[in-house]
Amino acid sequence: MQHPSINLPHNALELDAHDVERLLTEETPDVRIDVLKKIAESHNKKKYSQNELQLAEQVFRLLVKDTEISVRETLAMMLKDNPNIPRDIIIALARDADSVALPIIEYSTLLTDNDLIALIHSAKHANKLSAIARRKHVSEPISIALVETRNSTIISQLLKNLGALIPESLYQNIIRDHSKIKDVMDAVAERPGLPVTIVEKVISLVSDTLADRLRNHYNISATAIAHEAEKTREVATLKLIDGQHTHEVEKLVDQLQAFGRLTPSIILTSLCRGNLYFFETSLARLSNIPVRNAQLLIHDKGGLGFKALYGKAALPDKFFGACKLLLSIVADMQRTGQKIDSNLLVQNLISQSSGKNIDNLSYIIALIRQTA
Repeated sequence: MQHPSINLPHNALELDAHDVERLLTEETPDVRIDVLKKIAESHNKKKYSQNELQLAEQVFRLLVKDTEISVRETLAMMLKDNPNIPRDIIIALARDADSVALPIIEYSTLLTDNDLIALIHSAKHANKLSAIARRKHVSEPISIALVETRNSTIISQLLKNLGALIPESLYQNIIRDHSKIKDVMDAVAERPGLPVTIVEKVISLVSDTLADRLRNHYNISATAIAHEAEKTREVATLKLIDGQHTHEVEKLVDQLQAFGRLTPSIILTSLCRGNLYFFETSLARLSNIPVRNAQLLIHDKGGLGFKALYGKAALPDKFFGACKLLLSIVADMQRTGQKIDSNLLVQNLISQSSGKNIDNLSYIIALIRQTA
């Protein structure tokens, strides 16, 4: 088979006489690969003048069309990291067979988001999708396009790529559509810097799965397992907001309320852990009033405000007395800058309840110790 000859001025691209002779006479791909490597290496190292660059790029354009795939594979490997190659050459290589295209798709910075999205939409196999998911930097539009393929393997790869930008709304979609796929959920859980609301969802799903596994394996009461899983979930969820900005706390409360998980149990548990803003925000949301209004009612010295808000939030009457005492202790400790310590909380509860008949105080004390 005859291949187009390349008539180069002698030594114009650092070719010696032997290179020129081989190009003019040999048909095997080896000679073209050897010459290609020499030209590409000089191009990569910016050794060429402007005229030499144009000539080198003409050679690349010829080799993009070479019938031997080994030549095109070598061309792609040599050019994948070069940011100065004309785009038409890079695009042609990216659209080639997988063995040619994958290095370009994964490494070339010349591919735009539009190029990559077009490749995602046209990909007939997962190899090119996987290369895109592994890129050093993956923008939000590319992440969205990859998730829209609904390919769980690709989504797991994307999640494992710390250079991928994944907006909170996309995490929500991933969890919604792939919550039963362990690899995907593990990859979500291992991502650093997850939004608090996403971590809470993952905790919820993992707890449910663990509960089912334990119940089936050990034949334990579904009620008992559900109770333990719920307490574990609540404590893990509340730990998410330790040191978080108030905006993150409010987002978490809103999510819990939306999914029916803003329960009296987690609200009481938050107070037992000293998460006062979570407690205040929860009562505000349940009462459909601004947080600032709830704070004024909760910390009303006369006590009428808190009693009215507690009732409007429909928290259990049987815990009101114990909750009121715990609230005053937590508020005093925060006001005086004391660290919320479970042992100190219990000591204060016992001390300040002496001689008083407070319903379910023992339950609150047990809850404090359990959540410590």
